[in-house]
Amino acid sequence: MALTFHLVDLNPEVVKAWQQFFSRGGRAEISEGDVMALDMTAIVTPANSFGIMEGGLGDVLNKASQGKLETRIRKMIQDKHAGEMPVGQAEIIKSGMDKPQFIVVAPTVRVPIRQTNTTVNSYLATRAALRTLAAYMREANENGGAKIESVAFVGMGTGGAKCPPAVAAFQMYEAYCQVVLGQEPNFATIETATAHDVELRKNRF
Repeated sequence: MALTFHLVDLNPEVVKAWQQFFSRGGRAEISEGDVMALDMTAIVTPANSFGIMEGGLGDVLNKASQGKLETRIRKMIQDKHAGEMPVGQAEIIKSGMDKPQFIVVAPTVRVPIRQTNTTVNSYLATRAALRTLAAYMREANENGGAKIESVAFVGMGTGGAKCPPAVAAFQMYEAYCQVVLGQEPNFATIETATAHDVELRKNRF
């Protein structure tokens, strides 16, 4: 995908973990700070499956839109997903604001409760967001739609879901490698798929 990737978070532990993994070969700009301070074409927001934007980046984006964004996102989820968008799917919507122009909604939880066991939700959400961006860009190139030149991610699942930063960062890096770098795994057997699942859940720090 021909766009600039930014990884930005207020949590220094998330930033440290990104630096650990994306230094292996990722082409992303990593920084600690407020994602809303950047001039991005698109921002990916972690969400719950119902589009209720209470707390975290979703709340910040909704307030920036004078409360209009949540209504539009919930209607989109109602129309396209019968009111509930599962983790592992994502949608892109125009923000109605000058910046960012687009919001990618990618659920990391069904409902915002603390996860008692490590999940692969950060991987699923990041993968879904990247695939949604790629599909949008292909269609825009073919049909002359509005271009997305830059996108910013925060720590996916590190907020309300309380996923450990190192786990979330590795899962995000794995999704990035698959979708952006084209390193798609071949899960020929359930054993290889299970081994991959185990790797995703490890806390490497």
